[in-house]
Amino acid sequence: MKNHNLAKRLVWLSAATVISMATQSAMAHTGLRDVVQEGVVSQNAVNVTHGCTSGDDSHGGAPKDVIAVSAMFPNAADPKMAIVTKLHPTTGAVMETLPDLSGHIVGVISGVGFTNMGLNTVQPSIFPNFIPYIDNNTLVGAHSTPLKRGFGTHNGNPYPSAPLWESVTSGQGWAPFTVGPISFEKTSCAKELRIRTATANWCLRGVQNNKDGSKADIWIGHATPKFDDPRTLPYASEEAGVYWPTMRVVRNMTTNPLPADCGDGYILAIQPTDADIDAWLPIPRGKAPYGAPHYFWPSRPAAE
Repeated sequence: MKNHNLAKRLVWLSAATVISMATQSAMAHTGLRDVVQEGVVSQNAVNVTHGCTSGDDSHGGAPKDVIAVSAMFPNAADPKMAIVTKLHPTTGAVMETLPDLSGHIVGVISGVGFTNMGLNTVQPSIFPNFIPYIDNNTLVGAHSTPLKRGFGTHNGNPYPSAPLWESVTSGQGWAPFTVGPISFEKTSCAKELRIRTATANWCLRGVQNNKDGSKADIWIGHATPKFDDPRTLPYASEEAGVYWPTMRVVRNMTTNPLPADCGDGYILAIQPTDADIDAWLPIPRGKAPYGAPHYFWPSRPAAE
């Protein structure tokens, strides 16, 4: 009987291992956890599924442990810091570029960016050192409080040797945040909003590692002036082409149906500009609640 139970358990474990491996393979990109429902605050997270890879195989091809994560969102007060496009509902092809999301998303003012995205940071994160990215340089009249543009999180005291991946946990990690509520204007023909974010996983720190291709995985749609090392851009080797970590906000077709003359409607997408990514995605140098200052490539000066 014991052998029979052991055999059954081994079969179950083998099946679970296959499922786990298939899940990790299907979720190989760092991305965002959930689809967001219109009008609801979403408890969401950046989903880290593997360690940093390198284009030079200098470390034998094995992924490096993730020791830091950052994310930034296209919610700048200046609409010039974001790119808004209208996409075909079936093919996803760009149909038109828009100046902002006004007329489509409730609360967005013409000439102002997506400041009402409702981004908020949540603790605890995957690492103890957590840095909300606060933007105090906002448009006059855009909103009454400084904007949260994203966050950085990294290991350090009191857990200086606790990498997320690969050797310690060998599993997914979450860097949580909340967004919303986000709602569509009743007169808009948009049935979905795709919020394209920039995210990054760092695996090495210190200026001595700046030339190592495994120092980071940067998840953005294309290279920027600051994030210019092709070895850190995993999307470049993907057959599917450009990849953005994307949060989908889906219209509630029951309570807020498309107007009769919309036909199949369309999809809206918003993404940060290169300048916005370069300003907000790096982890600030020396800015940490605990422990000694850290330097991650490409770093930016410590926040005031």
